[in-house]
Amino acid sequence: MAEHERRLPTSSTVVPTSKINQAMYMKEMLHNALGQHASFEQVDDSRLEESPNEITQRFYNLLAEANEPVFEGVKVSKLSVCIRLLAFKSNWNVPNQALDQIAKLILDLTPPINPLPNNYYEAKRLVSKLGLESKKIDCFVNGCMLFYNNDNGKNDASLLQCKFCGQPRYRTIHPR
Repeated sequence: MAEHERRLPTSSTVVPTSKINQAMYMKEMLHNALGQHASFEQVDDSRLEESPNEITQRFYNLLAEANEPVFEGVKVSKLSVCIRLLAFKSNWNVPNQALDQIAKLILDLTPPINPLPNNYYEAKRLVSKLGLESKKIDCFVNGCMLFYNNDNGKNDASLLQCKFCGQPRYRTIHPR
């Protein structure tokens, strides 16, 4: 497959990247996530689809607003900026105050009228409105296991040692 082409996940049709309609692609991803599988090969399904309910329409509106470019001439969206700020927090354990300062720096470097968040709280609020969240999961230092609870009955978050190698989860600090 050539570099300028991308396969869409629910179709075997190859579409040049430049011709992918982002809104249609996001809508298709949402339908897949909700289990509403539709095919790209359908001729004209616009008359067959029922309009989304109020909650879904609100979500689509939020998503469309969040995916608007930050300002003219830039391909980066408000949503991608917010997600990147949250990734700083998650990946490097950056304090909230530092993220607030990063957001302020970004605002100082961009045109005065833009939709960017003013601080970490606003970025987190936008992402959470879309139903996205980040969850910190403790990983054992040797990579043997993750310490977390899930819906399938694995409740490992309270374990104090690795189930696989038996080593303690935490280092013991010896008093001097």
